[in-house]
Parts: sequence; C-alpha cells; structure tokens
Amino acid sequence: MESGIFFRIGQLFRVPYGGEGVDFVDQLNYQFTSGLLIVFIIIIGIRQYVGKPIQCWVPQEFTRSWEEYAENVCWVQNTYFLLPHEDVPNNEYELSKVRYISYYQWVAIVLAGQAVMSWVPHLIWRVWSRRVPILLRSAREASFPDREIRRKAISCLVAALEEQTESGARFRKIKGIFGKCLGGVNPTARVTLLFIFVRLLFIANNIGQIFMMKKFIGTNETTFGITVFRDLLDGNEGQISATFPRVTYCTIKVRKMGQVKPGSYTLQCVLPINYFVEKVYVFLWFWFIILSILTTLNTVQWTLNVCVPLRRVQFIRQYLKALKVITSTDERDCVRFVRKNLGCDGIFLLQSVSRISSDLIALDVTGTLWNNYKRAKLAGNEDDIHRIIDSVNRSSTVV
Repeated sequence: MESGIFFRIGQLFRVPYGGEGVDFVDQLNYQFTSGLLIVFIIIIGIRQYVGKPIQCWVPQEFTRSWEEYAENVCWVQNTYFLLPHEDVPNNEYELSKVRYISYYQWVAIVLAGQAVMSWVPHLIWRVWSRRVPILLRSAREASFPDREIRRKAISCLVAALEEQTESGARFRKIKGIFGKCLGGVNPTARVTLLFIFVRLLFIANNIGQIFMMKKFIGTNETTFGITVFRDLLDGNEGQISATFPRVTYCTIKVRKMGQVKPGSYTLQCVLPINYFVEKVYVFLWFWFIILSILTTLNTVQWTLNVCVPLRRVQFIRQYLKALKVITSTDERDCVRFVRKNLGCDGIFLLQSVSRISSDLIALDVTGTLWNNYKRAKLAGNEDDIHRIIDSVNRSSTVV
C-alpha cells in the first residue's frame, strides 16, 4: 500500500481551531468523525480484501481447493450463530429459525456511508452561509503578526457587518410599510438561524448514527455499546457474543455427479474480523453519545449568547469598556447599537471571530463599528433615516 495515503489521512486532523466551522465542536462533528471512520474503513478493508476474513473447520476429505471454495461460499453467503447448548440444524425448517449474521461483509461500505452523513450538515452550512466561512478564514489569518493582513481582515469584517446593518434597516423599512403582509426572515438573524439549524442536523445525525448501527448489526438494544463494553470488562467476550460472534456456522450444499439431491455440509467458521469490528462499534457508540451531549450543550450556550438581548448587550459592552469609548450616558446608545446595527448575526460573527482568531480582532472590529455608529449619529444620518421610516408608517396608517 502506498505510504502517502497515511499522510493524507493525517491531514484530515491537522486543521486550525474551528476548522471551516465556527467552533471546535463543528470540527469534531464533521472532520474528526469522518476522519476516524476513514481510518476504520482502511483497517477493516485491509483485513477483508488483503487478509483472510474467515476460516472454517472442514471435513478431512476436503482438499485444499475445496476448503478455499467452502470458505469463500461461507463468506459470501450469511453464516448463523448458535449458543453452546443449541443443536446444529439438520433440515431447512431448522435453518430458517436460526439467527443469521450478515453485516460483516458490508462493514466498510456502511462506515463510508456514515462518513458521508457526517459531512452533510457542514456542506449545508458552506453552501447557505455565503461569505461567512471566507470572513472567518480572513479573521483567522489576521491573528498572524502582519499589520497589512490584519488591517484588510478587519476592514472586510467591518464592511460585511455594516452591509448587514443596511440590509436590516431596509427590511425594517419595507416591513413598516407593508406590515404583516411581508414575511421572511430578518436578514440580521438569517445566519444565526442557519447555524442553529445545522447544529440540530449534527445532533440528529449523531443520534441517527446510533440507531443505524443498531439496525445494521441486528440487535434490539439501543444501548448495545454499554452491553458489549460491560461484557468486555467482565471477560464475557468470545464466541458466546451474539452481537459480534467470533465463531459461527455455515451450511453449504454441493452437487456431485450421480446424486439426485445435493449433499450438504455444516462448517464451523471463525470470523477474526469481528474481534476488531466489535471494538470499532463500541467506540463509535460512545463517540456519538458524547458528541451528541457536547453538541447539544454547546448549541444551547451559543443560542443563549446570541439570541438573548441582555447577553448580546453585555458582550458588546465589555468590549467598549475595554476600549474606554463608552460612558454611562451611552448605555441607551449601546442597547440601540446592538439591537438595530448588529442584531443576532453581528453578535454571532463577533463571537465566532473571538473564538477562532482572538479577542483583539473582535475588539478592533467592535471599536470601528461603534465609532462609525457614533459619527453617523452626530451627523444626523441615523435620525434622518428613522424619521423617514416613522413618517412613511404614519402616512400608510392614514391611508
């Protein structure tokens, strides 16, 4: 196998904090999860297609070629599991009652599907968030000690947030004219709602992966990870494991010249691959449970910080106090600045910048936006806009 493939797989894990998302939890959900699944696919695939995935105990009259043929047939068709006290079935009716094991041929393919599923929410974020990933990438680059890059990144962030402010003002103006006739999502909250939606998709994906693994391995226990892990700790593993059996049975039929009915042989086979598959699925069960809890808690934290008005104002106020550009008389202006100019999306972007890059970048962006807001207020631009909106509302009410 080409050695460079392991280097390329390692690159999946070597990304800056947050990856292409806005938080390290996003990176865990799509990048680390898919990277782990790819590693498992390679290891299992090598065992299946390069090594010998199944070995069977055959009768003495079998030649070497007969043995290889029987093992290949048992691998392709489904084997079945029997407890130590159960008798080997000797007719078609008894064979129809046994528990067949059929997942081991498809483990690598199903894991590949799981890796793709982990990327779907992130792809939705990349497509519908428009310029947000680019802005966050430039903010990350601004953390480097290059004054020109830092200046350009701050300018891009300020321009994007002020453009968003203008979009919010236009939306409020049009909504004030048409009232309830105008639907749609406020443009100052669109990215935030998309982020929450994507996070819900991540949580649904993690929970869905657990139920998909349960269905795939053919168990009725949703908590199969705990059950198997407890058996491992108690030393009750091995051939008596009904979920991941090491020893199974295979009945093959062979036609010979002169026989009216085909003869049948019942072989006892060992599945070495199940020893590793068991560990993989136990690990993935705990991984998805822990990831679901982390994603839920982190999403609740983001939602509170971005959507609760008091928290939004506190977040901006601490930056303005650090810059020493706000006084006690500016408290009302600060609330209005957060509510009308920044909105949910502005706070969301600033908090993302502070986590991905640094608080200094978010501090500079906030200071620039505040100075522009104060200059616009002193020049009368903001008051003129609001007076126009109020007059339009009054005229539409009279009509």
